[in-house]
Amino acid sequence: MTTVPPAGANLAGQILALGEDLHRLRGQLADLSGIGEQVTALVDDVTVLQEQVQHLLDAAGDKPVRVWDWSAMNKEQAAAAWHILIDWVRDILAGTYGLVGHVGGRQRKIPPCWYRHPEVVVELSWLCQEWHRLYRSAKGTPAGAGEWHDRWLPSLVNRLLSESTVAACAKEDSHVEPRPTTSIDDNSALVAVIEADMAARPAAPVPGA
Repeated sequence: MTTVPPAGANLAGQILALGEDLHRLRGQLADLSGIGEQVTALVDDVTVLQEQVQHLLDAAGDKPVRVWDWSAMNKEQAAAAWHILIDWVRDILAGTYGLVGHVGGRQRKIPPCWYRHPEVVVELSWLCQEWHRLYRSAKGTPAGAGEWHDRWLPSLVNRLLSESTVAACAKEDSHVEPRPTTSIDDNSALVAVIEADMAARPAAPVPGA
Protein backbone atom coordinates (compact mmCIF):
# COMPACT_ATOMS: atom_id res chain seq x y z
CA MET A 1 0.00 0.00 0.00
CA THR A 2 1.10 3.56 -0.59
CA THR A 3 1.98 6.00 2.15
CA VAL A 4 -0.41 8.96 2.45
CA PRO A 5 1.41 12.24 3.18
CA PRO A 6 0.61 13.92 6.51
CA ALA A 7 -2.33 16.35 6.53
CA GLY A 8 -0.15 19.29 7.49
CA ALA A 9 2.35 18.84 4.64
CA ASN A 10 2.83 21.51 2.00
CA LEU A 11 0.08 21.26 -0.64
CA ALA A 12 2.41 21.39 -3.63
CA GLY A 13 4.66 18.77 -2.00
CA GLN A 14 1.69 16.50 -1.37
CA ILE A 15 0.57 16.70 -4.98
CA LEU A 16 4.10 16.02 -6.23
CA ALA A 17 4.53 13.03 -3.89
CA LEU A 18 1.19 11.54 -4.87
CA GLY A 19 2.01 12.02 -8.54
CA GLU A 20 5.26 10.13 -8.07
CA ASP A 21 3.40 7.33 -6.27
CA LEU A 22 0.93 7.11 -9.15
CA HIS A 23 3.73 6.85 -11.68
CA ARG A 24 5.48 4.13 -9.65
CA LEU A 25 2.31 2.11 -9.09
CA ARG A 26 1.32 2.25 -12.73
CA GLY A 27 4.76 0.89 -13.63
CA GLN A 28 4.37 -1.94 -11.11
CA LEU A 29 0.88 -2.62 -12.41
CA ALA A 30 2.22 -3.10 -15.94
CA ASP A 31 4.86 -5.56 -14.67
CA LEU A 32 2.33 -7.61 -12.68
CA SER A 33 -0.24 -8.23 -15.37
CA GLY A 34 -0.39 -11.94 -14.53
CA ILE A 35 -0.63 -11.75 -10.74
CA GLY A 36 -4.27 -11.43 -9.77
CA GLU A 37 -4.33 -10.39 -6.09
CA GLN A 38 -1.38 -8.02 -6.32
CA VAL A 39 -2.82 -6.40 -9.43
CA THR A 40 -6.17 -5.90 -7.65
CA ALA A 41 -4.41 -4.29 -4.66
CA LEU A 42 -2.43 -1.98 -6.90
CA VAL A 43 -5.55 -0.98 -8.83
CA ASP A 44 -7.15 -0.02 -5.51
CA ASP A 45 -4.06 1.98 -4.58
CA VAL A 46 -4.11 3.83 -7.90
CA THR A 47 -7.79 4.67 -7.48
CA VAL A 48 -7.26 6.04 -3.97
CA LEU A 49 -4.27 8.10 -5.08
CA GLN A 50 -6.18 9.53 -8.02
CA GLU A 51 -8.94 10.63 -5.65
CA GLN A 52 -6.39 12.19 -3.28
CA VAL A 53 -4.67 14.09 -6.09
CA GLN A 54 -8.00 15.44 -7.34
CA HIS A 55 -8.97 16.46 -3.80
CA LEU A 56 -5.70 18.34 -3.33
CA LEU A 57 -6.00 20.04 -6.72
CA ASP A 58 -9.53 21.13 -5.82
CA ALA A 59 -8.28 22.46 -2.48
CA ALA A 60 -5.53 24.40 -4.21
CA GLY A 61 -8.14 26.31 -6.20
CA ASP A 62 -10.48 26.79 -3.25
CA LYS A 63 -9.15 30.16 -2.11
CA PRO A 64 -11.00 31.71 0.85
CA VAL A 65 -13.04 34.84 0.23
CA ARG A 66 -11.53 37.89 1.90
CA VAL A 67 -14.17 39.72 3.91
CA TRP A 68 -14.44 43.39 2.98
CA ASP A 69 -12.74 45.60 5.54
CA TRP A 70 -13.92 49.10 4.71
CA SER A 71 -11.50 50.66 7.18
CA ALA A 72 -8.50 49.24 5.29
CA MET A 73 -9.58 49.77 1.66
CA ASN A 74 -7.84 52.13 -0.72
CA LYS A 75 -9.82 54.22 -3.24
CA GLU A 76 -9.75 51.59 -5.96
CA GLN A 77 -10.83 48.78 -3.63
CA ALA A 78 -13.61 50.87 -2.10
CA ALA A 79 -14.91 51.91 -5.53
CA ALA A 80 -15.11 48.26 -6.61
CA ALA A 81 -16.83 47.23 -3.37
CA TRP A 82 -19.36 50.06 -3.59
CA HIS A 83 -20.17 49.11 -7.18
CA ILE A 84 -20.80 45.48 -6.25
CA LEU A 85 -22.79 46.33 -3.13
CA ILE A 86 -25.02 48.97 -4.73
CA ASP A 87 -25.83 46.78 -7.73
CA TRP A 88 -26.63 43.87 -5.41
CA VAL A 89 -28.89 45.95 -3.16
CA ARG A 90 -30.76 47.35 -6.17
CA ASP A 91 -31.06 44.13 -8.17
CA ILE A 92 -31.37 41.49 -5.45
CA LEU A 93 -32.49 42.95 -2.12
CA ALA A 94 -34.80 45.56 -3.66
CA GLY A 95 -35.59 44.04 -7.06
CA THR A 96 -35.94 40.34 -6.24
CA TYR A 97 -36.96 40.42 -2.59
CA GLY A 98 -38.60 43.85 -2.23
CA LEU A 99 -36.65 44.43 0.97
CA VAL A 100 -35.46 48.02 0.42
CA GLY A 101 -37.47 51.24 0.16
CA HIS A 102 -40.57 52.82 1.63
CA VAL A 103 -43.16 51.69 -0.94
CA GLY A 104 -44.23 48.21 -2.07
CA GLY A 105 -42.61 44.89 -1.35
CA ARG A 106 -42.56 43.49 2.16
CA GLN A 107 -44.03 45.12 5.22
CA ARG A 108 -40.71 45.40 7.09
CA LYS A 109 -38.05 46.85 4.82
CA ILE A 110 -34.63 48.43 4.97
CA PRO A 111 -34.90 52.21 4.35
CA PRO A 112 -33.37 53.51 1.10
CA CYS A 113 -30.94 55.67 3.08
CA TRP A 114 -29.02 52.52 4.15
CA TYR A 115 -25.82 53.76 2.49
CA ARG A 116 -25.70 56.74 4.93
CA HIS A 117 -25.30 54.38 7.90
CA PRO A 118 -21.77 52.93 8.15
CA GLU A 119 -22.71 49.94 10.28
CA VAL A 120 -25.52 49.04 7.88
CA VAL A 121 -23.05 49.16 4.97
CA VAL A 122 -20.77 46.77 6.88
CA GLU A 123 -23.65 44.39 7.66
CA LEU A 124 -25.00 44.36 4.12
CA SER A 125 -21.48 43.82 2.79
CA TRP A 126 -21.02 40.38 4.33
CA LEU A 127 -24.55 39.34 3.30
CA CYS A 128 -23.78 40.50 -0.24
CA GLN A 129 -20.48 38.61 -0.29
CA GLU A 130 -22.11 35.43 0.99
CA TRP A 131 -24.83 35.71 -1.68
CA HIS A 132 -22.18 36.03 -4.39
CA ARG A 133 -20.27 33.06 -2.96
CA LEU A 134 -23.44 30.95 -3.16
CA TYR A 135 -24.83 32.12 -6.49
CA ARG A 136 -21.83 33.34 -8.46
CA SER A 137 -19.24 30.64 -7.74
CA ALA A 138 -18.92 26.87 -7.77
CA LYS A 139 -18.94 26.81 -3.96
CA GLY A 140 -22.70 27.26 -3.55
CA THR A 141 -25.02 24.40 -2.61
CA PRO A 142 -28.82 24.17 -2.31
CA ALA A 143 -28.39 23.67 1.45
CA GLY A 144 -26.20 26.77 1.63
CA ALA A 145 -28.80 28.79 -0.27
CA GLY A 146 -31.47 27.49 2.09
CA GLU A 147 -29.45 28.62 5.09
CA TRP A 148 -28.94 32.05 3.50
CA HIS A 149 -32.69 32.50 3.11
CA ASP A 150 -33.75 30.87 6.37
CA ARG A 151 -31.03 32.20 8.67
CA TRP A 152 -28.79 34.97 7.40
CA LEU A 153 -31.25 37.15 5.47
CA PRO A 154 -34.08 37.36 8.04
CA SER A 155 -31.61 37.60 10.93
CA LEU A 156 -29.84 40.56 9.38
CA VAL A 157 -33.03 42.37 8.41
CA ASN A 158 -34.46 41.93 11.91
CA ARG A 159 -31.25 43.20 13.50
CA LEU A 160 -31.04 46.25 11.25
CA LEU A 161 -34.67 47.21 11.86
CA SER A 162 -34.47 46.79 15.61
CA GLU A 163 -30.92 47.59 16.73
CA SER A 164 -29.09 49.71 14.12
CA THR A 165 -29.18 53.46 13.45
CA VAL A 166 -31.34 52.81 10.38
CA ALA A 167 -34.18 51.55 12.61
CA ALA A 168 -35.24 55.15 13.32
CA CYS A 169 -35.39 55.84 9.59
CA ALA A 170 -37.71 52.87 9.12
CA LYS A 171 -40.08 54.25 11.77
CA GLU A 172 -40.06 57.81 10.40
CA ASP A 173 -40.18 56.83 6.72
CA SER A 174 -37.35 59.28 6.14
CA HIS A 175 -33.64 59.55 6.86
CA VAL A 176 -32.67 60.32 10.44
CA GLU A 177 -29.04 61.37 10.66
CA PRO A 178 -27.11 59.10 13.04
CA ARG A 179 -25.86 60.95 16.10
CA PRO A 180 -22.06 61.15 16.40
CA THR A 181 -20.70 58.93 19.12
CA THR A 182 -17.52 58.81 21.17
CA SER A 183 -15.74 55.66 22.23
CA ILE A 184 -14.42 57.22 25.45
CA ASP A 185 -16.57 59.35 27.75
CA ASP A 186 -13.76 61.25 29.45
CA ASN A 187 -10.18 61.32 28.20
CA SER A 188 -8.75 62.64 31.47
CA ALA A 189 -10.40 59.82 33.41
CA LEU A 190 -9.07 57.33 30.83
CA VAL A 191 -5.51 58.57 31.31
CA ALA A 192 -5.83 58.30 35.10
CA VAL A 193 -7.14 54.72 34.92
CA ILE A 194 -4.40 53.61 32.53
CA GLU A 195 -1.67 55.25 34.62
CA ALA A 196 -2.97 53.57 37.78
CA ASP A 197 -3.14 50.22 36.00
CA MET A 198 0.43 50.54 34.71
CA ALA A 199 1.74 51.60 38.12
CA ALA A 200 0.30 48.45 39.73
CA ARG A 201 1.94 46.07 37.26
CA PRO A 202 5.40 44.52 37.75
CA ALA A 203 8.21 45.71 35.53
CA ALA A 204 9.21 43.57 32.56
CA PRO A 205 12.19 41.28 33.32
CA VAL A 206 15.54 42.47 32.06
CA PRO A 207 16.81 40.21 29.23
CA GLY A 208 19.66 38.03 30.44
CA ALA A 209 19.17 38.94 34.10
